[in-house]
Amino acid sequence: MRNKEVTKKEGITLIALVITIIILLILAGITITAITGENGLLNSALKAKEETEIENEKEIIGRATAQTIGEDDRGNIQKETLQENLDNETSKGKTEVKEKNEKFEVIFTDSKRHYLVDKDGNVRKEEWWSEKDEEENNYITNGNITLQTGDYILYDANDNGEYTYTSTAERTGIASGENQTFSSNYETKWRLLGVENTESGDYLMLVPEKEIKSITQQRLGLVGAEGYVYGIEEIENISKIYGNGKGALYARAMKVEDVNKITGYDPLNTGDGTIYQQGKALEYLNEITITRTEYAKHEFNCSNGAEVNYSYSSVCYFNENNEYKRIEQGKSITLTCTYYRYYATTLTNNSTGDKKGISENSREYSMLFSSDTSYWTASKYVLGGKDSGGNAAIGDFNTETNYSFFRIGNGVVGASPSTYCIAVGGNKMKNNAGGIKPIVYLNKDIQLRESGNQVNSCTEWKIEI
Repeated sequence: MRNKEVTKKEGITLIALVITIIILLILAGITITAITGENGLLNSALKAKEETEIENEKEIIGRATAQTIGEDDRGNIQKETLQENLDNETSKGKTEVKEKNEKFEVIFTDSKRHYLVDKDGNVRKEEWWSEKDEEENNYITNGNITLQTGDYILYDANDNGEYTYTSTAERTGIASGENQTFSSNYETKWRLLGVENTESGDYLMLVPEKEIKSITQQRLGLVGAEGYVYGIEEIENISKIYGNGKGALYARAMKVEDVNKITGYDPLNTGDGTIYQQGKALEYLNEITITRTEYAKHEFNCSNGAEVNYSYSSVCYFNENNEYKRIEQGKSITLTCTYYRYYATTLTNNSTGDKKGISENSREYSMLFSSDTSYWTASKYVLGGKDSGGNAAIGDFNTETNYSFFRIGNGVVGASPSTYCIAVGGNKMKNNAGGIKPIVYLNKDIQLRESGNQVNSCTEWKIEI
């Protein structure tokens, strides 16, 4: 009897031990998760440590920036002075200052963190930033993953339903009276153009691999006064429909300034080191005052001293109300030349010469300048007169007048004014159609993951929210 009781007690003790072990394991699992999980103590501690380091680095930049502003007679920030003050705050080699889009980028060499400082001294950490390797290839990184410009992003503009926009003949000026409908369902792949650093954050930008056309595979036609007046609004309205897909913030139209930023072009300092058309009537930002002295006679005075030896029977222009007018007798108008044209590889008007732009073999060139590409940008230009060599600018009332939009075509920015103008006041309508290249901005909270595929030797990425 006694032995049975002992056996019973021993059995109960064994079960209790097993239960105790299970409970301990559960508690251990909970403890491990609490320590090492995504929101665990360890990660929370690491995040707190990182946040403290970021605040400390921002304070260092803030003090150095305030010192820099105080040392300048006009309260401006000079790169060299900012670097000196940062060296005093840390030590030489611990930070690096770069100029970036009218701001300053400060890099801490140990933590690899990047910060932006604006002209007013405001400091913020960059979420995405661009880098170059030794071969001048462009990369975009957030410190965790690195993408290369031109990589393919699996973005579906039609993911949240189809969006359409119809551009009417009343707004495009097409003589045939046809409407043109564009759809977010247009079949195209999307590629990484770069990153835009704004005051509200840093956004990855995508462009379609090929120019977008209407659902009938036609380029957007823009003709005459209507085309000029409403053209930018139409280009923007079409572009917006491609910014509603999964992971997108919004979309806008490509501008010539976007392209210039990539090629490195500056019309005030072109590839040969001069102002575009320097010394001529077509010089960039040259002001031409046109006075109608008689019924069919005009005088031209250029701010740069260029001579205009051409007889106009009539000169027309767009006034501040976008009305197309003829200059009245005894009256004057002043036009500023804002047109320029260049090859993406040379940054000059010539396709041959020093390759100071982007390479024809680069990913950027394949995205923006392929041989089958011809698209509008949402950027206007004006040409103000003919120079003594007869270079076209403003024509007679019955010929084309060069008020138009910059276009991209086959390696050229601006194309040719005599070919790609919008015909105003006359019957000439040469090559007055272009495709659309919208820029899609991705949300800041998206996650990107490699799909495992390669497309045209470029990495393909999936979007995860």
